[in-house]
Order: sequence, then structure tokens, then C-alpha cells
Amino acid sequence: MAHYDWLIIGAGPQGRFVATALLAADPSLALALVDPEPPMQAWHRRAAATGMRYLRSSNAHHLGQHRRSLLRFSHSAGYDARHLLGYYKRPSLALFNALAEAELAGVHQIRRRARRVSPDSNLWQVVLDDATTTTARHVVLATGPGQPWRPPGLGTCEHVFDDDFHLGAPGRATVIVGGGITGAQLALRASAKGHRVAWLTRRAPDACDFDSEPRYAGPLGMRPFLAAPIAQRTALLAQARRPGTLPPDVHADITARLAAGALDWIRGEPVALEDNALRLADGRVLAAERVILATGFQSEPGEDSLLARVLADTGARTDGQGHVPLDDDLQVAPGLHVVGRAASLSLGPMAGNIKGARWAGERLAAVAHNECVRPAPD
Repeated sequence: MAHYDWLIIGAGPQGRFVATALLAADPSLALALVDPEPPMQAWHRRAAATGMRYLRSSNAHHLGQHRRSLLRFSHSAGYDARHLLGYYKRPSLALFNALAEAELAGVHQIRRRARRVSPDSNLWQVVLDDATTTTARHVVLATGPGQPWRPPGLGTCEHVFDDDFHLGAPGRATVIVGGGITGAQLALRASAKGHRVAWLTRRAPDACDFDSEPRYAGPLGMRPFLAAPIAQRTALLAQARRPGTLPPDVHADITARLAAGALDWIRGEPVALEDNALRLADGRVLAAERVILATGFQSEPGEDSLLARVLADTGARTDGQGHVPLDDDLQVAPGLHVVGRAASLSLGPMAGNIKGARWAGERLAAVAHNECVRPAPD
């Protein structure tokens, strides 16, 4: 049975950044990522499916070890100004991925799926999908977002975040459901490839630089958030987040396409899928040979997810919105840590974003550093 100091379950952006932050704090750590897919595979697949060109976050939010890593890398690697968009110099997807590949390579990965995490004396035992087990002093759950969310009545529709999603060739009348950045990007991608697209949203497109209030990227927002009782933080998270909004470049692009007649926009709420049609709440029926959902992810962990099993085994509960109460070291139980959106009650509304990955890395690196310098017992 293999033993590690730290096991990080999930090799996406959050897990990989946490791994490198831990190794930077203590290079002697025995550490491994656990994920059946290549590093950041789900990230790459979803970005390609939506047609993402630029990240929504500023140039300071990346997966490099230092605040200015991305700007330095862009200069040294020959990326021109087109890869840093607007006032906040938002990185292109190509630049962001290149920096991640350069800085996050070399971490040992176990190419298996973790099935169960359970306590074993003062360690944690992880059972893999080949029935082998391994142990670690610390386990980090970095399993990413939950399952794609399908609105009631649309459970059989394909979703842009399905693992097997393919846009395919044009020809069918296509309705894309979802008014946020994912839906807008997908509508732009599909229309550019010649698809007949109707973009269905509940409200008019709304421009906003970021998907959360910017003050939560620093102490102005986070100090009062962390000072609030944990029971009040769920409401604060809802107030701080800006779902369904578009960054200025995507808003400008979709507005221009709509004005040019390259795609249609329909305001309404879908309630049922019918034969080659989509019924709306107000009774209208849209011709729809194909319906693609771009409606994000479920907030609560799925019943069969590793996080759900861990919560059941530890007796912990979410706040009803997928957020897990954690201590200052992001622990749901001693030595068992949670990062990503589930850690929002500790890391704020940006927990599931790149900024949240950086904060999680800092918190857990401090844990590793403190253990490294702790005096040995007499």
C-alpha cells in the first residue's frame, strides 16, 4: 500500500495549483494527484466546447506561483498584446494554458478514480477504482463542479458540459438555452460555424466585468465576509455573485451578431421539450430540431459524487447551496480538506474561480509549512 503526505483528488486547475503550492512550501513532501484523466482535461474540453477565447479574470488571477508570473511569461514567451484584453489585461485562453503547462508540470499523478475516502487511524485511506488503496496524512478534495444542471422538463436535452458534447455540422434549427457567459459564447461559436441559432434567455444580455463583486478579491470584501457568522455567509455569497452576466467583449460580440441578424434572441423560460419544439412558460412554442443547454452546474453535490459520500461519512452538511462549512485550514475533518466552490463559506464568492484556487493553495501551503517547521517531540 502506497503512502503519501498529501493526496489531491482532482487534477483540474484547483488541484494542480494546490499541488504546486504545497511542493513550493515543502519540496520534500510525498504528494500525488489522483485523476483518471490527463491534467486539466475537463477544463480543456469545456473551454473548447463553449468557444472560450479569453478568461474572465484579470491578469493577476492565473496558475503561476507569483502574482506577476503571467505578465512575465507572456513577455518571455513572445505573446503579443492581443493575448491581454482590455483594462484588466484578461489573458487569452492560449496564454493562460501555456503558463499553466509551464508551471504545473512534473507533479506525480495516479491515473485512477478515487471511489471512497475513509479514516484509518490518524491517516486517510483512499480506495481507487481498481480496488487498490493508498493512505495519506492529508487528502484534498478538488473534484471540480458538480453535474451539468438541466432545468425541469429538459432532462433529456444535451448539455454543452456533457463529456461527449460535440457541436457538429450545421443544418438543424438549434436553440441554445442559457443567458450567461457560457450560453453567449456557445451561441457565438455556433453561429460563426453556420448553425441556425436561437439564443433563449430569461432576461436581456447584461454586461459586467466579473462574475462576483471585485471587492471580494481582496480584504475590502473578505474581511467583513469572514467576520460574519457562518450562518449569514450563504446570503452574502448570493448577494456578491453576478450569475448570468457577460464580460464586455462577449457582450459586444453577441450584441453585434444580433444586430447583424446572424442569430436570433428570444426572451423566455423553457418548460418542456416536444417533438422538434420547445415550449415556453408563457405558452409560446419554438421550432427546435436541436436544444443545447448552457445552464451551468448543479450547486449541490450529486448523490454518487465523492464529495457527497465524504459528507455522509463525516456527518457534515452543505448549506443547501453546495457550500460546506470548513475550518480555517479548509478541513471538513482533521486532515481532510475541500477546495473549489464547495469551500465558498471560507474563501468567499470566488472560491470556485482561479482566485479561489490561489487562496486555497496559500491556506494549504501554510499548513504544510507549519508541519515542516514544527519541532520534533522530545
